[in-house]
Amino acid sequence: MALNGTCLLVNTRDAEEVRVAGVLDGQLIDVRTSRPDHQSIVGNIYLAEVTRVEEGLDAAFVSFDNRKIGFLHLGNIHPAAKDFNLSAVELMRKIEVRDNPESDADPSSHSDVEVIEDDDCGESPDKINDFVFAGRKLLVQVVRDSVGNKGATLSTYVSLAGSFVVLMPSLDRIGISRRIEDEDERQRLRDDLADIVADSPLPVIARTAAMLQPKKVLRADFRRLERRWQSLLTAAQESECPALVLEEESPAVRAVRELFHGGLEKIVVDQQEIYAAIEVFLKEKGATGARVELALHDKSMPLFESHAIEDQYQRLFRQKVPLGKGASLVIQQTEALVAIDVNSGRLDAHNLEDTAFTTNMLAAKEISRQARLRDLGGIIVVDFIDMRQAKHRREVEATLRNELMNDRARMKCGHIGSFGLMSFTRRRTGNGPLRPAAAPCRVCSATGNWTQIEAGKFRVLRKLRSLATPHKVLIRAHNSLASVLKRDTNVIPELGHSIEWQDDIKVPVGEPVIQAQQPLAD
Repeated sequence: MALNGTCLLVNTRDAEEVRVAGVLDGQLIDVRTSRPDHQSIVGNIYLAEVTRVEEGLDAAFVSFDNRKIGFLHLGNIHPAAKDFNLSAVELMRKIEVRDNPESDADPSSHSDVEVIEDDDCGESPDKINDFVFAGRKLLVQVVRDSVGNKGATLSTYVSLAGSFVVLMPSLDRIGISRRIEDEDERQRLRDDLADIVADSPLPVIARTAAMLQPKKVLRADFRRLERRWQSLLTAAQESECPALVLEEESPAVRAVRELFHGGLEKIVVDQQEIYAAIEVFLKEKGATGARVELALHDKSMPLFESHAIEDQYQRLFRQKVPLGKGASLVIQQTEALVAIDVNSGRLDAHNLEDTAFTTNMLAAKEISRQARLRDLGGIIVVDFIDMRQAKHRREVEATLRNELMNDRARMKCGHIGSFGLMSFTRRRTGNGPLRPAAAPCRVCSATGNWTQIEAGKFRVLRKLRSLATPHKVLIRAHNSLASVLKRDTNVIPELGHSIEWQDDIKVPVGEPVIQAQQPLAD
């Protein structure tokens, strides 16, 4: 049964994976996933210890959470850390100062897309050694999960997210989300928040959800965060380093909080316990009843299948994305960047320029959705089909940029160059389905290229033929290459060697290890 309107599907019935999907008129528009062995720790706050300072990187490596090692860059260290006499808790208390409480600096505008016009990157005169040293203890928050062999990204700029406001002790001002565009509403929120925090040193940001909320609701949300902040500092003072001092909510409730917005009409949950937790969350937001319908899915059919979303979810694991009319995207993730190729396929708009423009417009509307659903991160390069007309290039650029505005992740966006390439950067949220669910292919070693098997086979034959007399030979090869060679009943047996096989998936397909041990007796 397809859903109409804007809905959230919360699939927690299966303990192996928690999935929360945002759906608009039957189309998957957002997704959050979590697994017991791959749970996101973004938002968790730890008492941590600096283990190593790298001057060349302007960064430090920090031990936290059961001796995991995280990465703390100079730009994520608060200036107050220059005072080495301050303990971790004293440092946090030191920075909760609001010098200019009525400033409207909108630091929460991570959803806005910044356009890159030049390469002006000013170099800070500060050095990492001015702020930290090996053995120093700090309160840090995880801002990005570990990826591959790269540790989690940490920050001393700690924040606590509520339903309507975000507490940011290190901000030193009040901020309003840029998604709230009405100037009267912005001014109303600014005045209400200034009154609410007048007796507190803790500054806040009004979230988009704060729009049209009465002052008493904002005040209650702020007081909850204020109490949480004080309990956090108490826990940090009583804990031994390293220690977890504040843990984020359960993956399901957290995902609902992140995906919740004013236009949401319905939430469907397939487990009673999570249903109750989300009901509490909605009551805190004052969103139960007429505003948001909360329903329990108690049928035997899986939730995503019941609402015709499972197929859309599974397509996120494929490289090729159909655009309609025969056009498609091909998305490939590499170590350095994500490449997105736009193909016109069978699409025909009667002439080359119109075909390119029509295909690129379809692609521009889909690329942002795929980046959000797959949680693509780093540098993303889009290879659009070449367009001769400047107005077409500008329109495709504007379309992609406007679509990217719907993404909560922080981004920077460039322009279409002379080769039809357009790049943008996106910070991962750590909730995408692909990375925890995918593993390198054992056949092609994640190259996607079967021709390496032929190359490995030829290498073995050359080596065996180079031996003047029959030998006892040990061949250590990738499983896929070894299986091909073992099936050869013509060429290899004719060479007369006695071969011992060792299958090893760690050996690259095209680089088998061949060791001639000793000649065979006549």
